Amino acid sequence: MRSSLGFHTMKLSMYLIKTDQLLEDFKKYSKQTRSIQIYPDKNGDTIIRFFPKDNGIKWSICHNVWINKMNGSVDIINVTINPKILSGTTDYITAATYHDLNVAITNFNSISKQISPLLNTFDFYTLNRIDYCINFDLNELIGEYDPELIMNLIGRSDIPRYYKKWSKYDNIAHRQKSKPGSFYLINESVNVNCYSKYMQLQARSQENMERGYPPISQEIMDGARSIIRFEIQCKYHKTYALSNMAQKSGNLDCNKYKSLLAPDKCNQIIEYYFNRIIGKGDWYTLHEAIQIIKSHGYNSQHKKRLIDALQLVSQCRSVAKAKTFYQGNELESFKRTLKELSILEINPVTIPREWDTKHIPNLLRVYNSKMYDEWSMSFCQLLTSKELRQLYKKP
Repeated sequence: MRSSLGFHTMKLSMYLIKTDQLLEDFKKYSKQTRSIQIYPDKNGDTIIRFFPKDNGIKWSICHNVWINKMNGSVDIINVTINPKILSGTTDYITAATYHDLNVAITNFNSISKQISPLLNTFDFYTLNRIDYCINFDLNELIGEYDPELIMNLIGRSDIPRYYKKWSKYDNIAHRQKSKPGSFYLINESVNVNCYSKYMQLQARSQENMERGYPPISQEIMDGARSIIRFEIQCKYHKTYALSNMAQKSGNLDCNKYKSLLAPDKCNQIIEYYFNRIIGKGDWYTLHEAIQIIKSHGYNSQHKKRLIDALQLVSQCRSVAKAKTFYQGNELESFKRTLKELSILEINPVTIPREWDTKHIPNLLRVYNSKMYDEWSMSFCQLLTSKELRQLYKKP
């Protein structure tokens, strides 16, 4: 399957003792190989990245960072790793999985050793950010839908408490605007970003050229046309909490990656936030959703409450905006109504009539169903005819 679930980048850190010596080692390596760039960023930190070919590693040396538990300032080196690229796969689309890590870690240790012993090995670093993700290939999962239309529906989803929609001021429109083709929610500990992968790669390709890097190939761009990525960016506080949970479960490693990047943990994180924000239900037209409600044996008052909620979301063009009409007990009642719609597998966001389609399945549920089918088929193929006979042998 082209659809995939896992993670795409992670950020780790380590305290530095001999910062000046490490910088000298970086400069020496740069002079010998001409394969890395060293430059300051706007915060005064030192950035080191491979150039002109990105190999999936970027270092950042932060100077004089105050650490409360140490009651003093230290230098820290952060490293951002793209495991897919670091393991040798130039793939901007497929999510990395636990199986990519062995090669990525081996390559990281080898590269670090060539540059400086002060970089140590992967095991010396602490995880402080993980970007979990799932890539939905629309053509593969639900048929040929324009990703912009699906993003239109996703953009009308819920915005949980303590989250806000990311936006910046547009000098042309003279108002706050979100990124086109993106539904981006920010929070102190977790950001949620859902976007068209094709549009994101277009922007990255342009950025690459501005920085002197080669553009992303047209082949990769074309392969991303039907991809929508749902991404959970676990920042320091969330990653720290996840690490503590892993430690309580018996993982005493420095960076806990074996627990935090395991397939079941990736699945758990993605499913929790997808269901919370986009929802468990399928998308229907308002008419179709109302017909489903009427087909159940609810009393007239119950039906009216469910239908009124659908109509309000439709009129407001967003679950989040519909919630602003209520407060206190009325808001809690509206939230319970949304949960009831979820049980009926109806997404409160409805398909506009002019789209000429009545139903679009829930992306995560279709993905999980196809993954189960693939697993079942693979399992059956592993069994020999003899094993099958023994499995079903009568006593």
